[in-house]
Amino acid sequence: MEFDLFKNQVRFKIALELIDRDEGLSILELNKLLKEVSQATLYRHVNSMVEDDLLKIVGLNRSGKVEEKLYALNTQAYKISEEEWQSATYNEKIKFVTYFFMYILQGYKNYHESLGTNQSQDQSTFSLVKMNLTDDSLSEFQSELSALMEKYYNMKSLDKGTERTISMVIIP
Repeated sequence: MEFDLFKNQVRFKIALELIDRDEGLSILELNKLLKEVSQATLYRHVNSMVEDDLLKIVGLNRSGKVEEKLYALNTQAYKISEEEWQSATYNEKIKFVTYFFMYILQGYKNYHESLGTNQSQDQSTFSLVKMNLTDDSLSEFQSELSALMEKYYNMKSLDKGTERTISMVIIP
């Protein structure tokens, strides 16, 4: 299997910090978040990630005569239609699934950090269930699940509750 972002821990950490930051971060900002990684190492990895099309430059910060590039994940590589998914190669699908799991991991990291020092109870859950289903049963299950998620998704405009992330992967 080809897991480009998991091959190098520094690249993985950079990508995690850049998830959901469309405005991007500079090397200095990344360095503040990734204190254990030297600035020179960040420059080297960020430049390689730009060359590999994993990151893109989204702007410039100017401070006096100094210009800093702002880097963001190149999420265009991870947004695909149903038709594109069906025609994608195995490696392209692996990259998309890797991004999906990175997104979930970063969401959990942000949530856990928001619990703070008050030691609030962690209310996150996850489960893995293997079911014996026929193709028809699986199709029916997916339809019912989709209808349930759509019901609650459509309620978001009516309810002023807290944003929650529900993720699911079905491996037929």
